[in-house]
Amino acid sequence: MLAFAGCYKPVNFPEIVSPLYLPPTVIPSRYYIVGRSVEGRPIMCLVLGQGPDTSFVMAAIHGNETAGIPLVRRLGNELRQNPELLNGRTIVLMSSANPDGVVRGTRYNAHGVDLNRNFEARNRVNSKETGLRALSEPETNTLQQIILKYAPDRIVTLHQPLACIDYDGPAQVLANHMGKYCDLPVKKVGARPGSLGSYAGVTQGIPIITFEMRESDSKLDSQSLWRRYGKALLAAVVYPEAVK
Repeated sequence: MLAFAGCYKPVNFPEIVSPLYLPPTVIPSRYYIVGRSVEGRPIMCLVLGQGPDTSFVMAAIHGNETAGIPLVRRLGNELRQNPELLNGRTIVLMSSANPDGVVRGTRYNAHGVDLNRNFEARNRVNSKETGLRALSEPETNTLQQIILKYAPDRIVTLHQPLACIDYDGPAQVLANHMGKYCDLPVKKVGARPGSLGSYAGVTQGIPIITFEMRESDSKLDSQSLWRRYGKALLAAVVYPEAVK
């Protein structure tokens, strides 16, 4: 885990860290620092492919829900090893949207704000816990920049511990498609005030999946997590194609 001390400093979006040069049969990976947390930790993105169909997959907007971190990283590895899946596609991967919360082992960021209640959704409520105004936090500003820059056709955000495939906006068909590839049931939980689901799905009309894994999944290693959920994530990014 990279850690940087000090106060938050704005980042000129996006800041290229370094490309990962791979054999010519594999589409190169592009790593970016797209923002920094309250405590100055980098928020990283891996961008694969350059096609018009765009997916944004992210994890750990709640810092104590960490099972998604190795899953997003493994998804990046699988796509690099199978470049034919990137034909016509751009995949944006963020393994940790709340790096301070991950280090602290808490749901919230370093300001004590629930980042998944801090968006410019029509149903948001201002409070100390949700932020005194929309986008008061550098982490949520970074996520909004990603959405505005890449205009994703779908978003998948990995959570715990509700053990279901929740959806907002026009995403029920996508949720049902992902549900064919794992044992999580499709369940409409409802758009929470100021959540990413409310902002992206309801306010912006972007299909968004809240992929709720089990609490116990944090104890699994990357390979076990991939066996359990990997095909469902692949199904999202290659939608509407089937996954072998």
